[in-house]
Amino acid sequence: MATTRKGRPTPRDPVVDDWFRDLPAGEVLLEAEQLSGLMLAVERYQPEEVSDLVMARWHRLIASHRRLADQSEPAFIDQARRQGWTWQRIADVLGLPDAEAAEQRQAFLAAELTRTHPANQPQPWIGWAGNADSTS
Repeated sequence: MATTRKGRPTPRDPVVDDWFRDLPAGEVLLEAEQLSGLMLAVERYQPEEVSDLVMARWHRLIASHRRLADQSEPAFIDQARRQGWTWQRIADVLGLPDAEAAEQRQAFLAAELTRTHPANQPQPWIGWAGNADSTS
């Protein structure tokens, strides 16, 4: 997987883009965000098989997007609280049943971020820092 000078993954995975190019609407998929493109491609074309390498890269995209969302939501909640939002308003925006659920969500996300941090459980991140072509 291509990386930036600081060792971070590039925004687009070239393996996924190569797979997109082989599909009938490949040029359209190349314009889409990769995670969305993968979902659309398999739903539209229903391939009998997607290579293990593409499947591994797809999983890494899911894991990284999930991590990003799990990091962003607590920051959103913190900012809302700094701006004076009530826990009920936050619950309403997040689609939670009540203020208590919003507070519980914040605590859950904090614990989940600690639990799933790559230093604590690197399995979801295999390939990002190690063998980029690993499928295990």
